[in-house]
Amino acid sequence: MQSHAMPRDIIIVGAGIAGLACAISLSKELTTSTPDLKITVYDGAPGPSASGGAISLTPTAQNYLDKLGVLSELNRMGSDSGIEVDIIELFSLRSGRRLGPLRFTDENGLGYGGYKGRRVMRSALSRAMLAVLRNNHPNVTVHYDKKVVGGTTADPTSVTLTFDDASTATADLVLGCDGVHSITRTRLVDPGNRSEYTGIAFIQSVTDANALPISMHFKQTAVHLTRHSSLLTSYCDPDRSKIFSAAILRVNEHLIERYQAAAKLDCREQASMKMSIRYLVRTQFAKSALPAIRELLDHTEDWALYPVYQVRQRGMWHKGRILLLGDAAHAMPPRDESAAYAIEDALIFTQILSQNRHAPLSAIFQEYETVRRELVNRAFDASRRLWQSDLDKGLFPGHVRGLMAPVHVSPSPPGMGMGMVVANANRGASAATHQSFSDLSVYSLTREFQGEIDS
Repeated sequence: MQSHAMPRDIIIVGAGIAGLACAISLSKELTTSTPDLKITVYDGAPGPSASGGAISLTPTAQNYLDKLGVLSELNRMGSDSGIEVDIIELFSLRSGRRLGPLRFTDENGLGYGGYKGRRVMRSALSRAMLAVLRNNHPNVTVHYDKKVVGGTTADPTSVTLTFDDASTATADLVLGCDGVHSITRTRLVDPGNRSEYTGIAFIQSVTDANALPISMHFKQTAVHLTRHSSLLTSYCDPDRSKIFSAAILRVNEHLIERYQAAAKLDCREQASMKMSIRYLVRTQFAKSALPAIRELLDHTEDWALYPVYQVRQRGMWHKGRILLLGDAAHAMPPRDESAAYAIEDALIFTQILSQNRHAPLSAIFQEYETVRRELVNRAFDASRRLWQSDLDKGLFPGHVRGLMAPVHVSPSPPGMGMGMVVANANRGASAATHQSFSDLSVYSLTREFQGEIDS
C-alpha cells in the first residue's frame, strides 16, 4: 500500500471555538511525532471577538476543554471564568409559578463525569483558548483581519486560499471552521449550500446585578416559559455581579434585515433600532408576575439581536484537501450544544489523523465522516422534529433542550483511541445521553406544563 506524507502545513479558517480547539488539539497530539508541524489560523474579524454573549458549556464540553488544557486556564481568569451551574430553574413567566428544576448533577450533587455545566462569556472562553495556544503551542499562529474569499482545490497535493487583501496562503490541509456562514463551505467545498434563517432569534444583553433594587429569584440560571417565547436569565461570573439575559422568540426576517442595515448607518438610526428591539423584548416579557424580571427589563437598555441560522442537512463535508468542522459543516436548528459538537469534531478528527498518518487524506476524511455523520444526522432530525412540533403548537420547549442539555455523550468510534475522550465523560455520575435527557426530561416537562405556563 502506498504511504502518504503526514500533513505538515495546516491552515485553519476561523478563530472561533471550533478553530481554536482544532489548533490546540492538533498541536497537542501531533507535534511530538511531527516536529516541523506548522498550524496557521486565519480569521476575517479585526481581532478576537468581544461579542456573542454568554454561552452554556455542557459537562461534556467542559470535559473536552479540560483535556485541551483550556479549563484550567479559564479557571485562572477570576471574574471572567464564568459560573458553574448545577441546576436550572423553570418558571412560568406570566404567573411566576416555579415549574421545576433541571439538574446538572446527580442526587449527591456530583457533576456528570466530574463536571457540571458552566455559563461563561464567549469572549472569555476565546481568550482562554488563545492563552493556551500562546503559552503551550509555539507552532500555532493566529492571524486576524484575513478574510478568505476563495481558493483553488485543483492541485492534488495542496490547497491555496485567497484573502480579501489579494494575498494567498498554501497548505497541505485546510480545515474550514468558519461557522454557519462559512466561506470555505459556500465557495470551495459545497457551493450554493448557504445558511438558512430558522425564524428564531436570540436577543441578548448583560446587566449589572448590583444596579438592580431587588434580588433575583434564582440561584444560578433560570428559564421563564411562555407559549410563544422564552427568557433565559443567568449569572455569568463567580461574584454574581453580571446577569446575562437572552430572549428567544420568533422574529420576522424583515426586522433582522433592518437591524443589520442599521449597524452601517448613523448613530440616530442605530439608537432608533435599539429602542425597537428593547420595545420588542418588553412587549413579550414585561408583564411577568415576577418582580425581579420586571426590574431587570427596566434596567436593561442595550440589547443585541442574533438570528439563528442552520446549514442544509447532508451537505458535503469535504473536497480535495479541505474538511469542514463545527457549524461550518452541521449548524443545526436552534440549540446551544454547538460548542460541545465543535470541540468533539476537533478531537475526533485529530485522533483519526494521528492514527492514520500515512493514509491519504481522502480516506481520513471518509473515516471521520463515517464516525460523525450518523450522530449528527440523528441530532439534526431530532432537533428539527422537536422545533417544528413546538412551532405548530405555538410552544417553545425546543430551545430549552439546547440551553440545558447537560450531557452530550456520543458512542465511541469502533477501534479508536478517541473512544477514551468520550468514555471519560461517563466517570462519576451515570449520565444520560443528550437525546434522552432532552426528549424525556425537557420535552416531557414542557409538555406537562402546557396548561401551567400561562396560568
